[in-house]
Amino acid sequence: MNEDLEDKEKNLSTLKSEIQQMQRDNTHGAKKPHKLVMQLAVIDLFDKGNLKENKIYFNHDLIESFANIFNLIHARGDWNQPAPPFFHLRTSKFWHHQIKPNREIQYSKLTTSGGGTRRILDNIEYAYFSNYCYAVMSDKESRQEFREFLVSALNPYANFTDPAPVTPLISKKRGRP
Repeated sequence: MNEDLEDKEKNLSTLKSEIQQMQRDNTHGAKKPHKLVMQLAVIDLFDKGNLKENKIYFNHDLIESFANIFNLIHARGDWNQPAPPFFHLRTSKFWHHQIKPNREIQYSKLTTSGGGTRRILDNIEYAYFSNYCYAVMSDKESRQEFREFLVSALNPYANFTDPAPVTPLISKKRGRP
């Protein structure tokens, strides 16, 4: 096995392990999807060519991608709030914030995003990945494997070998027969 392949596998394995150990809100006995959805939204931006460097801005593209994915998988009672996972992923080893100039003191006092976007927009220039995570995201095959891993974590019954279902799994007409 060559060194590049070994590095790819090690980076992916490290990232998967960190996702499995990642702290997620467990309100009402079910783990919230928000941090995993944020990762899927970033993967979506990579796939679309919107991320060409290791800088993840909290902008319209990210918020829209988050909302599109979140609306497919959320459970009753989950809110479409991209700010908390963007902020709280800082507790992981792979997600970091570039703090805006002269906002270090304010940022260091933050314990939550407050649910809205103001604290992020005022204090964080962008998020960025650790080198090993960025290597996974930058490689199309590794990124696809990571996407499948995240989807499986959100839906343990996911099956990537079966063809897409003929009828949609999620109806646009929520609550209607």
